[in-house]
Amino acid sequence: MSDGLTIRGRGVTLRGTLGPSESGFLIKEDGLQGWEALPAGRREALVRALSHGEHDVPVKLPARVITVDGNIVANSVYELNRMGHQIRGWGAAGDRFTIAVDLQGETLTATVRTISREATDSGVRGSTFYAPFQVQFLAPDPRKYGETTTFTVPSGTATAVYSRGNFPAHPLIEIPSAPAAYSVTSPAGVFNVNGATAGGTHRIDMRTGRVYRNGAWMPGVGRGPVWAVPQDEVWEHTLSTSGVIRMTDTFV
Repeated sequence: MSDGLTIRGRGVTLRGTLGPSESGFLIKEDGLQGWEALPAGRREALVRALSHGEHDVPVKLPARVITVDGNIVANSVYELNRMGHQIRGWGAAGDRFTIAVDLQGETLTATVRTISREATDSGVRGSTFYAPFQVQFLAPDPRKYGETTTFTVPSGTATAVYSRGNFPAHPLIEIPSAPAAYSVTSPAGVFNVNGATAGGTHRIDMRTGRVYRNGAWMPGVGRGPVWAVPQDEVWEHTLSTSGVIRMTDTFV
């Protein structure tokens, strides 16, 4: 699996292969775990009193834990030491950042924090110097994101919007030079915006239902259901004013 595998983020690149005499962070064969699979779903068990079984409750995805094992490959002790410091400091402040994983000709991203970073000088010497490393990431949002497709939606015109991932994707709706009131219609219902500040670019995040103007949240102006377009389905969307809908392919 390591052939053609690359993991990039926060100025660090891990590779599945290195060329002759090339230094870098080399991922071991089968050294990537947790990227292509998730543990069992999370649910809140609610037993049936004085009866068999449990009540039916939603099953949600758990957080994603990604572990990468590999070797630091260096051409000098100085380079080995410097790269060890780089791995141990990768996300050590605890802040979030995005990693991009290139695998099997596809690039997907996730937002993560590093929860462990280890690099120990193994003492191997010769023309090349080695040190094993392990990095573990936590992605609170277990979904992985691919390409974003932009759909232009003329005012009052039903426009086909689709998702190409394997998990429902939430639309991001943008209205340039927005009026104070408008609506968005889909098979899931009608989302209305009323009493907003006109002008600027409005953005509706269908994951939360929040409406933003030039990046600033406008509380209380959006009303209606929020929705995600199911995988492999096409949903027609209609705007009462011209705008665009951005769909990011979503995977688990």
